[in-house]
Amino acid sequence: MESQAPMHVVVFLIVVCRGLSVYGILPSKGDCVPVGWAADWNDFADIYNRYPFKKPGEIIDGVAVRDIIQLAGLAWNARSWREITGLFCVSYGPLMNGLVGDNYIRRACDPILSSLKQNKDSSIYEDCLRASIDSGASDAFDDSLYIYNTYHNDNRNIQTVPNLAPTAFELLDWVGPSPFSFDIYGACSALRILLYTPVADILDRVQKITVHPLAVVLKGDLFGRICREPDPTDDEIFALALVNSFADRPLCQFVSTIPTLEACEDMATAIINNAEDMLTDTFACQKLLTAWNKNIRDGYFHDIFNKITGKTLRLTRDRELLCTDISEAFAPDSRYTPTEYSLPQGASLDELRIWDTPGEFLPGFYFRDVLNIAGAFMRADTLRDGMIQLCDVSEEFITYELDPKYGIPSITKMCASLRGGQFGELEDACLDSLSKLTGYRYSSFRDPVDSPLSMRSFTIIYSGAIGVEFYRRLFQPTRISPEDTCKDLDTYFRSDNNLQSLILLAVDVALREVIPIAHRICKNYREIYDFYDRRDCCGTFPAVERDVQSLILDHFGFVNREELCRSIAIGIDEKSGRATDEAVARFKEEALRFLTDEQRCVAFDLPFRRLWRETGSRRSADEVFSTYTGYNSAEEACKEIRQFFASKTCGGVMLGSHPYMLVIVILQVVLATVVFVQ
Repeated sequence: MESQAPMHVVVFLIVVCRGLSVYGILPSKGDCVPVGWAADWNDFADIYNRYPFKKPGEIIDGVAVRDIIQLAGLAWNARSWREITGLFCVSYGPLMNGLVGDNYIRRACDPILSSLKQNKDSSIYEDCLRASIDSGASDAFDDSLYIYNTYHNDNRNIQTVPNLAPTAFELLDWVGPSPFSFDIYGACSALRILLYTPVADILDRVQKITVHPLAVVLKGDLFGRICREPDPTDDEIFALALVNSFADRPLCQFVSTIPTLEACEDMATAIINNAEDMLTDTFACQKLLTAWNKNIRDGYFHDIFNKITGKTLRLTRDRELLCTDISEAFAPDSRYTPTEYSLPQGASLDELRIWDTPGEFLPGFYFRDVLNIAGAFMRADTLRDGMIQLCDVSEEFITYELDPKYGIPSITKMCASLRGGQFGELEDACLDSLSKLTGYRYSSFRDPVDSPLSMRSFTIIYSGAIGVEFYRRLFQPTRISPEDTCKDLDTYFRSDNNLQSLILLAVDVALREVIPIAHRICKNYREIYDFYDRRDCCGTFPAVERDVQSLILDHFGFVNREELCRSIAIGIDEKSGRATDEAVARFKEEALRFLTDEQRCVAFDLPFRRLWRETGSRRSADEVFSTYTGYNSAEEACKEIRQFFASKTCGGVMLGSHPYMLVIVILQVVLATVVFVQ
């Protein structure tokens, strides 16, 4: 594989640029040249005898870096992805057709070129579906992770990717990607985001989000198999009895009809509503507990039920008393106010065994107390109000009993921040408490416990959530499947989007996550600096830090770090801790200004030269810059970048041939990657 890699690199670079020079599509600056929308499918250039950078600035013979910059600038202002694809077919189609073989590229390009030549609309839906089949993507969807049926030889399966995608999209629309790093940073971020959300709204949103996953489970054959099983296990009987007790019709009868997903969603909604009614309706509660007593034979379940609740499930009187306790605790008009818990006089935690006395969680603290506190929490106006109630109950007990004896972190700082409305301090206290409780701090170093809490990293899971958010905002999908994805691609393909709209969205999504992380770094910069400086083996960190900082400041147009950090701090929403729309728009504009602002572009030159010196290379920065770009100076390069990316329309046709170049780059990355892997 190593010996083949250089050739694949050449293949990729030729794909990016070769078509421009071979077919003469890209004219000189200032010209308006129409395209005939016809490709010479008999033409194929031999790319395997060409070598990179034999001449300065030429990626391969005859293909200069200038060509890439110019095509990117044209694509930046393109009118549509359909026309970009058409230009790709004209300039690169014959080359790629020869590389891929079997006239695969030609079959995809001919309908598009024909529609452009006749100025008619076209669709890539059928070609997309065909490609998904040929590439094996359809099989990947069909064989995607099963929730349950992998362990049983059932005909129907539950596919996690296509079926649970709507839930993921709903959650991202609600709270964004930050909570979905699934670590302490995500947990504390979610707490701060939702802090001022009414508890009723949270419960309503959770209820709606839960409908679809439950419907997916009902659609699968989990319960159908249990219903057909002549001798189901106790666990299966329990699962069936639990869900059946909330259903509005016999569950086995329902699943035997092989219902549609819509019918399953209706059933899931009924189940969730009935489960909620159980909290305030004693009749519904007793119906549920009676069904459990009748259908659940497992003695272990009955024993656990008794230990937790202090009631015996088999006794009618105990079921009635328990349901009365539940309905009173969750009654909307209840006036119960949680009070501070403390150990009764003479009681000790030294020999505590939870549930040694049925229904007793702590000395003098019973299951009924848990119900009352939960009910008060659900009646709270906002999540903050509910958490303050929890602080009122547990703060002193955790601080003076659990922390000294069991190492449970004190929540005094969190509670003080909640009461004072100090949102940043609350998130800091949350991170501190959770890191002590879990022993977790992400770091690439061997001593992760010492790594600064302010250094949140883009883990694979977090980055994946950001990627899904970009996909959601790009296509606004409702489901994920080969058919749905191809429909979304077809709609986007025929829209007036171009490279500029794509990059702007990508930068927008990224900045919404980067700005809050940068704000935390700014607040704790000295701690982070010292952390990395201590681990610098070669004494180069101060110089590298200075050059990287200079590069960032010059890129965004700030004089010093303090000015940058002030601008970041202003752009943080005080309550949620997330970046404001105004801050995202401001930094997005500054991040891309170098494309049209020569001075901003040239400002990169000095930090680059400093960083290059730090590498210790024997080659000078001037030599490297000239060899790999073909420009004699940064000023010369930046002047052309500004010209290319400031192109204007010319008689309905983009300046410099056509504006349809950027999709070429993306398609070529994908195709070249496939070639490389194979």
